[in-house]
Amino acid sequence: MAWTSRDDLRLSIRIGLTRGLRLVRGMRRQLTEAERDRVAEAIADHLHRANWRIESGRPLTGHGDNFDFRPKPPPGKTD
Repeated sequence: MAWTSRDDLRLSIRIGLTRGLRLVRGMRRQLTEAERDRVAEAIADHLHRANWRIESGRPLTGHGDNFDFRPKPPPGKTD
């Protein structure tokens, strides 16, 4: 079975997560904001060092400023 880019990304995330969680002692409680920031930074740093480039695409329908609350016309009908 060939090693895919998705497998490589998953490995990079697992390594970054392991490194990030090592910064937090005793995971028997929820993380504080500062701890979450440290974990996210460790993962982002590892992905950067592993030469991953993750780009944000256009927002999905219904997310962000592009959400349209108006009802959509039935199919085949135009105004």
